[in-house]
Amino acid sequence: MTDLNDIIDFDELDANERDRLERVHALLLQAGPPAELPPALVDANAPPTGESARILHLPQRRQRALLVAAAAVVAVAFGGGYLFGHAKAKPATFSAERVVDMNGSHGSNALAVLKIAAKDSVGNWPMRISITGLPQQSQRKAYYELWLTKNGEPLETCGTFRVHGKTTTVDLNVPYSLKGVSGWVVTSQQPGHPEPGPVVLQT
Repeated sequence: MTDLNDIIDFDELDANERDRLERVHALLLQAGPPAELPPALVDANAPPTGESARILHLPQRRQRALLVAAAAVVAVAFGGGYLFGHAKAKPATFSAERVVDMNGSHGSNALAVLKIAAKDSVGNWPMRISITGLPQQSQRKAYYELWLTKNGEPLETCGTFRVHGKTTTVDLNVPYSLKGVSGWVVTSQQPGHPEPGPVVLQT
């Protein structure tokens, strides 16, 4: 196979382009030449001779452009596959055994719907909460927290979340029993204060 230096002017390439093309060249060398044609096709595919035979030699600059274009096609195909595989998926269907409505505290117009699925085989209770009307957190590390309550007081945390846009939907999970639970609340939490903050939503 032709040496890479014979077809590419490396003086016009930066180090990254040179490394990339050398890697592609090495892969081509590793793959080896294509399989030979069967004897029946050799004569049919023989090149013309005499004046009808023309050999087109692409300029080095054109050859380099074709190689770069081929590399770009591969990169786009790889990138498209990566983006497709990592695209943000829509929430899967949630099979709820119980649905609980939550309302804003202190005259707030915020609303939430808490869906609770059946307990799974290892004892977790999957939950999905959809919140509308809660203000977005002004502090970067501020968050909201869902709590189980007993006699109206926060008892166990069900998870934390931040809100964005008009409605935010979050999947949560708790590993402990829901027996004796009287309801749920959502509190507004500030960084560095793990104790329950002001209640913003309640059942």
